[in-house]
Amino acid sequence: MEKRWEYRSLCLSGLGLLVLFGILFIWVGQAEEKESTAYAYLEKLFAEGVVQEIHIEIDEMDFADMLENPLEETYYDASVTINGETLYHTAIRTKGNNSLTTVASSDSDRYSFKLDFDYYDENGNYYGLKKLNLNNNYGDPSYMREYISYRLMEAIGLPVPATSYAHITINGEEWGLYLAVEQIDEVFLERTFGNSDGDLYKPDGIGSDLVYRGEDISQYTGLILKTNENTSDGSAILALMRALESGEGLEEVLDEEEALRYIAANVALANYDSYLGMTTHNYYLYEQDGVFTVIPWDYNYSFGGFGGGSVDIYDPTVMDMGRGSMERTPPAAEGDGEATQTAEEANRPWERMAQEAEQPQMPGGMGNSEEKPLVTTLLAQEELLTLYEEILLEIAQTYFTESYLAPLVAETAALIAPYVEQDTTAFYTYEEFLAASSADASDPNSLVYFAVSMAESIQSQLGGGEPTFDTGSFAVAMGGGMGRGEWMPGQNGLAAEEGSRETEEGARDTEEGESLTETETERMQPPQAQTKEMTEQTMAFGEEAPPEGMTLTAQPSAEESEDTIQQQMVPGGRQPPGIPEQMGGEGGKHPNGMGMQWSEIFPMAAVCVGIFLVGFLFLLCFKRRRELCMADRKKNTENG
Repeated sequence: MEKRWEYRSLCLSGLGLLVLFGILFIWVGQAEEKESTAYAYLEKLFAEGVVQEIHIEIDEMDFADMLENPLEETYYDASVTINGETLYHTAIRTKGNNSLTTVASSDSDRYSFKLDFDYYDENGNYYGLKKLNLNNNYGDPSYMREYISYRLMEAIGLPVPATSYAHITINGEEWGLYLAVEQIDEVFLERTFGNSDGDLYKPDGIGSDLVYRGEDISQYTGLILKTNENTSDGSAILALMRALESGEGLEEVLDEEEALRYIAANVALANYDSYLGMTTHNYYLYEQDGVFTVIPWDYNYSFGGFGGGSVDIYDPTVMDMGRGSMERTPPAAEGDGEATQTAEEANRPWERMAQEAEQPQMPGGMGNSEEKPLVTTLLAQEELLTLYEEILLEIAQTYFTESYLAPLVAETAALIAPYVEQDTTAFYTYEEFLAASSADASDPNSLVYFAVSMAESIQSQLGGGEPTFDTGSFAVAMGGGMGRGEWMPGQNGLAAEEGSRETEEGARDTEEGESLTETETERMQPPQAQTKEMTEQTMAFGEEAPPEGMTLTAQPSAEESEDTIQQQMVPGGRQPPGIPEQMGGEGGKHPNGMGMQWSEIFPMAAVCVGIFLVGFLFLLCFKRRRELCMADRKKNTENG
């Protein structure tokens, strides 16, 4: 009877241990799941080296209304399928500033779009992501300016949104290669700063220059508050502007080193569609405990895309336009003679922007001041100026080098080339893309050439010399206009006539007067018409082939299974260009159902099982020792 009781106690103890460790397993599992899935969209949507597949289905009448009235930026209901997983009732609208108005005045419908997953349902999200921007790569024949800029800024320690390329279809129709960009919102703030409790501003208009104009926050109409709209009194940002005006106590209201990195990055990128330029926008300010951080935004006009000239690193808010010597001959409007412009005249987009700022269709507005205290106040302090110089030197010697940038450009070009070639809505010809995506540092079309040249200019000035690089020459070499043979107003500052001018066979004049052509038949070739020859293409990286191991296409081979091919099919039966492994969902699992996979659970389960076994063995040993003690005690009693 006693032995039966002992075994029963042992079993009950083991069962108790099992329950205890089961509870521990579930608790740890939930904690791990919460941590791993909170920002699961980073892996699902922004995985490096992958072109995403995004297919949008929207009511035809709604879509026609959107295209008819793009400047209204009205939201419409749509279904969005991302890599095989569908989110219903997703809001979609057009977006943009200069690019939006210019595309609206053209024959193109290639707008940038914003997807809002929680617009109709406050719990709606894509693996934690609530909003997504789809940028149309306007003004950028390389398709890389914004993508590369964010990569560079992340490398130097700036908080930047996640990005990835995306192949877009709308109602089964090819819509081209876009850049998907994470929204700067509460999700981004939580991921980047650990909380979203502070004030987030998107400056765009009066006050965006951060010039102090008094204590009435309502007078700063361009300081657009994105969080705490009903609770913030604006005292924090007023304190920032007061400190910028006086230069005192700035370290108490601004992350000075981060702000200097932001300024240095925009200087190196010659990005004047930013706080540095006349528009004084395209950045965010986030406040934590009264201290503001600058968040970069919108870089399709980086690498000198918003205007040409020499960048003075010690006076970066004024680009020296007097150094332009190259001439540009844009196509003349019908009935006009040939118009010749110097680089100085041809690269002044801010003049057009200033005129359009008076028009109601232009979103946002200018900062109404030529003062830029975020730059001038910081650089006026000797200690901060020294730090700024050190950051610029780091950029010039580490990141704006052929060894760092050429592989990045080559890798990116190899990834997106098949999609660009089949991009029927593109602003530029495929030949223009090939020229602009060169990784040859000696090619004046190349982003690598720009970076190396800018690095030399920066180091010259840091050594007491003059600027040595005129970005106007790069802007001319990169080309302008809507592409595909169409010249549009406002692009790269070219003062073309309003509207677009159609050309035959997509021809446009290059800097040397050569003609690049692409027939309409070739241009409209469907994605499935890719051939084996593309895999052997060298991408025109100077005289070199792409880096070893890179291919320019990923057409399914004959050996691929029918199931794999079916996974790649999009609505309407089209097979998009790209890599098969990029496609397909996970067993139809809805993206909001963020369950853990067995591969993620196994290590944790193994640990818990191991602990349980150790505990159980301990109980067995305890029982055996107790039995031995009882036997000894009984023996002693008998002998006593």
